[in-house]
Amino acid sequence: MDMAVAQRPRRTQAERRAQTQGRLLDAAIDCLVDYGYGGTTTTVVSSRAGVSRGAQLHHYPTRADLVAAAIEHLFERMRRDYREVFPPGEGVDVGAAVDLLWSVFEKADFAAVLELYTAARTDDDLRERLAPVAEAHERDVYQLAYDYFPEIRRTELDSVLRTILDAMQGMAISLFVSGGLVDRDERLAALRSLARDALRTGAA
Repeated sequence: MDMAVAQRPRRTQAERRAQTQGRLLDAAIDCLVDYGYGGTTTTVVSSRAGVSRGAQLHHYPTRADLVAAAIEHLFERMRRDYREVFPPGEGVDVGAAVDLLWSVFEKADFAAVLELYTAARTDDDLRERLAPVAEAHERDVYQLAYDYFPEIRRTELDSVLRTILDAMQGMAISLFVSGGLVDRDERLAALRSLARDALRTGAA
């Protein structure tokens, strides 16, 4: 027997559970991007994840449960990426922060978020599960901004961030619908200018 194999520690039940859930959530995000909400069935997701139908139902009994957990998983990944690039307390350039925020919106994965936001408008079950996930994510995004810019009054920062988030969501919709943004650089330059001017005047 290979000694390396013999000495390899066995995975705990919690580790196996986390791995299975991770495969399901990643597969759900991929399916939302590739097939939309209508085509993202639990059967399709479990097949793509290489997980048995029974295991999928054990972790996520309904499609709404699965996709809400998938978006929470995606949001956490987005926040983790942001923290890694801009650790709080190290000084953040406003323009660079705007560019990095847009890099999150233009990723293919963000199409999954837009897909669910649209579907939730007419799906009460999905909306009920998605709303607390989206609200928690928004609170975390604002807290990150407070950590990055502690010298800015929160009322001023809230207003600027809300405007930028709304603008970028609209840009993302245009990007995914048309396949590109011809005036992307001009729009980002305008948002950088808006943020710098507003935060300069709003500094405590």
